[in-house]
Amino acid sequence: MMNDLWILIGGVLVLIGLVTSESLLLIVGSMVVLIWLATKIWNRYAFRRVSHSRYLNRSRAFIGDTVEYSVILRNDKLLPLIWVDIHDTFPEVLDLPGAGIQPNPMEGTRRHTITTSLLPFQQVTWKYTLVCNTRGYHRIGPARVRSGDIFGFSSGEARFDQMSHLLVYPRVVELEQLNIPAENPLGESKGRRPLIRDTTRFAGQRDYQNTDPMKLIDWKASARASRLQTKLFEPVVSLNVLVALNATTSEQPWQTSNRRLFERAVTVAASIASYASRRGYAFGLVSNAVATFSARYISVPLGASPSQITLVLEALATTGPFTMTSLASVLRDGGRSLPPGSTVVLVTSALTEAVAAEIQEMQGRGYHVVVVYSGDSQSAQGMPGLDIPGLEIPGVQIHHVGDALDALEKDESVLAS
Repeated sequence: MMNDLWILIGGVLVLIGLVTSESLLLIVGSMVVLIWLATKIWNRYAFRRVSHSRYLNRSRAFIGDTVEYSVILRNDKLLPLIWVDIHDTFPEVLDLPGAGIQPNPMEGTRRHTITTSLLPFQQVTWKYTLVCNTRGYHRIGPARVRSGDIFGFSSGEARFDQMSHLLVYPRVVELEQLNIPAENPLGESKGRRPLIRDTTRFAGQRDYQNTDPMKLIDWKASARASRLQTKLFEPVVSLNVLVALNATTSEQPWQTSNRRLFERAVTVAASIASYASRRGYAFGLVSNAVATFSARYISVPLGASPSQITLVLEALATTGPFTMTSLASVLRDGGRSLPPGSTVVLVTSALTEAVAAEIQEMQGRGYHVVVVYSGDSQSAQGMPGLDIPGLEIPGVQIHHVGDALDALEKDESVLAS
């Protein structure tokens, strides 16, 4: 409406200037008409042959890694863009040092803002170092590009729906850092077939026990340690290990989730899966957590291929701190396909009576169960159903890794906040 008014005013001024032979009115009217035409041309052609793109040098990373991140804006036409504002939706849990970051009304996101100008046939590239400090499946975009004419009479915007994706794997640490014993960290298998040790695959050593054969004594290590040491070898027969991640951090699945405790449990589950992969075990993953952008709980069937650890880490990376069912139900479904004698490693920061009952039922079906408690004493106070130091389940080995996780959080910043 304003644009039409300006052309009307310009036309009137030109007409009066011609009738009265007033050159000033003629010049002013002509300038108004030219400005109106320039604005119309800009509105029609401003965003034609303008492209916006992003570039990530890799789409997968671990927590603490850095990724090269570039934003490219190109104007492939004769008409320049005097000013340009780029507003790109960016995850709030990722860091982009040196970039202009502003709040965004959309939950869980911020706005990456860039202001520039583009000459004819010019391409501008901005390069950043993206810091992956939180695991998850992160989406960048869509982007909005705003610009206006040189006179400031009008402005417009274009939307670029192209999305960029970055998958950040959970933190993986050595089991020794979690104070889980190096010898049989997953417990002794109770399968039908005894494990046979391969004497060509040396795995470590420990203090001599009365039941150890004399031929396994490491005399050189015994001399250095001033006490008898027994050689440890990796098994020839592979274990079947199912890592069960309990996403519930309180007594009831529907209660508020503690994000810190959940992230601790994810780190422990990823570390155990990594250990099983390095040992050549057949392993899988189940959890009552809901996968991001999905309505299904996490489930990775048993496997021993080189790509199995990638499948498990990807599943853990997309796991959200929300549950849709109890872990007992998930264990009952996943346990149907487990071979007899398999080891179930339950990672949890909360142990309810239902889960404890399911553990005993799985023991009765011939499975070996190991519990890794990833909570802390503070979280257990006043919350019935939580596993606390000193709690025992008959026939079940329980590793309390809360203190080790506290130390890693405090001293080394290993876990995400």
